[in-house]
Amino acid sequence: MKLVTCCSFKGGAGKTTALMGLCSALAAGAKTVALLEADENRPLIRWRENALANESWDEQCDVFVADEMELLEQAYEEAESRGFDYALADTHGGSSELNNTIIASSDFLIVPTMLTPLDMDEALATYRYIIELLMGENLSVPTAVLRQRVPVGRMTVSQKSVMDMLSALPLFDPSMHERDAYAAMKERGMLHMTLQHMLANPAMRLHQRNHQAAMEELGQMRNFVEHALEG
Repeated sequence: MKLVTCCSFKGGAGKTTALMGLCSALAAGAKTVALLEADENRPLIRWRENALANESWDEQCDVFVADEMELLEQAYEEAESRGFDYALADTHGGSSELNNTIIASSDFLIVPTMLTPLDMDEALATYRYIIELLMGENLSVPTAVLRQRVPVGRMTVSQKSVMDMLSALPLFDPSMHERDAYAAMKERGMLHMTLQHMLANPAMRLHQRNHQAAMEELGQMRNFVEHALEG
């Protein structure tokens, strides 16, 4: 079982959205996914509840509460014993022993950021913290910055400047663009399941294109992660 973790010191950086998207892409690729809920606000549990209500939850996936060290150990052991292909961990904001343990145990780390100077500063601080932690433990874990809410059209001067500065770091290819499909995931459920419902409903034809573009983007993200783990 491969452990992939989203890390950010800043709330609202998009780590839960990134994790939801990656989970949907992996499940769409017939992978089983254990979601480790280390955020005390429990966003992944609420996501599953909303998805079940909308019949948009993939039974190849499950959520495990892991917001304390003992719960984390129990969740990981159970997920591994059930033979999940991937575990995706959603950390809470800031540094803690729990976060440090998850980071040091991960096979791949994602640092999400939006294209504002404040978000970039927080992403840089998170990235620096991760590297220093791993060096202190003599570990090497592939880490990449994921740019989120990237405009589909023209970017502002400030956004271009942030993009240029982020280019010095290892980056996800592709980015997650600003799409309604991502914004609606928390309420509607898993993106690939929502798209299946839309394809079966002619009245939703106008929404299909946006969701198909989002799924194609997430599929490229999945391929990026799988390639990094193979390397």
